[in-house]
Amino acid sequence: MYSPLDFNDENFQRIFRKDLNIFQPYIKEIANSIVNDEFTIELRDAILAKYDVERSSDIKEESLDFLLYYINIILIDDILTDIELKNLKQLKRIFKLKEGDFYSLRKDKIQEILNRQLHKIYEDNVVNSTEALLNVGIQELFDLSYDQYQELSVTEIKKTVDRGAHLDDLDNTVNLR
Repeated sequence: MYSPLDFNDENFQRIFRKDLNIFQPYIKEIANSIVNDEFTIELRDAILAKYDVERSSDIKEESLDFLLYYINIILIDDILTDIELKNLKQLKRIFKLKEGDFYSLRKDKIQEILNRQLHKIYEDNVVNSTEALLNVGIQELFDLSYDQYQELSVTEIKKTVDRGAHLDDLDNTVNLR
């Protein structure tokens, strides 16, 4: 098979056994092949050919939306496990997504997710070590550079500082001036 990574993870299986009718049929078929431990590059290419998709880059938009679906679900519990990060990295490879694709094509969605997570992290005006690791994981999820992450974080940081938090307590070095 394609990957030694843990697509047999119970949470991954549960997520991808949900109703995926909001996605194109080729995305659903690829997801099903992963869940059923049948995925190969050749099968992915055959599925795409069946739907007259010539290149993986032709489904980049749908692939990003599919991965955003996964990201939203794995962040519900406000914990990002190593297995979830590895699975997402593998999904990026399967769908041939590159660093910068999320930022350039789904910046608004990243902003939504990041604002939601940062609001939860900053609600007590202090970032503990677990929350700091979640911050790093979120940056990694979207392949954001340090500067991109800072840019997307600044609004939520400003709100938190305006509520009375000290910037030093937020595990962030953003310049608010």
